[in-house]
Amino acid sequence: MAKLKEELQKMIEDSNQDLYREEIYINGKHEYDYHKLDASPNNTVHTLYYSDDVEWSEHVRKTIAMQVVDTGNGIEIIGISKKKSINYSEAERLHILLRLSSDNSVYQISETSPKRDF
Repeated sequence: MAKLKEELQKMIEDSNQDLYREEIYINGKHEYDYHKLDASPNNTVHTLYYSDDVEWSEHVRKTIAMQVVDTGNGIEIIGISKKKSINYSEAERLHILLRLSSDNSVYQISETSPKRDF
C-alpha cells in the first residue's frame, strides 16, 4: 500500500492539534471528517478520517481512512492497496476525496425531465 511521503506526514502530525476537520455526512449520518492541507506550492494533501461515531470500532475512530495528494502533476492515492479491484467502502472513500479535491468543478445531479415527444 502506498504511504504518504515522510515530510508531508510529519507536517500533518506537527499540526494535528490545530487541524480543522469538516464533517462528512452520508445519508444523514456522520461517517467521516475531511481536512485539506496545502503542504507546499506543489503538494495539497486531502485526508479523510473515520468519524468518532460509535458504529466504527474504537480503534478505528478518528484514524485516517484515505488520503489523496495533488502533486500539481497528478494525484497519488494513499489507503488503497495496489490491486485491480477495490471494495465498495474503498470506492466510496475515494469518490468522496476526489470530489472534495476538485476545486475546478461543481457537480450537480439533476432529475431528468420527462420526454414529451415519442
